[in-house]
Amino acid sequence: MARAKARFRLSLKDQQSGDTLKVELIEAPDESPFPPNPSMRRYRVRVNGKAATKITAATLTEVFDRLRRWLVGRARKAIRSSAHTGGG
Repeated sequence: MARAKARFRLSLKDQQSGDTLKVELIEAPDESPFPPNPSMRRYRVRVNGKAATKITAATLTEVFDRLRRWLVGRARKAIRSSAHTGGG
């Protein structure tokens, strides 16, 4: 079976650690009986080339919320590790 083409692709790179995160959003079929609402459009999520396990389909708002939490968590982790090592 052919791999679904992503509608949106986001690539993030942590310049300090070199870690990367690639998120691809593939349009999910609209199963709602109501007229389409673009702000509530759902997308299947692929992370680093594999189907996401924690969240299989999400709106753009949900995806950006998770990305924000991931970035904040990485920033906090970096601050804690630099505080323990005395770096700055």
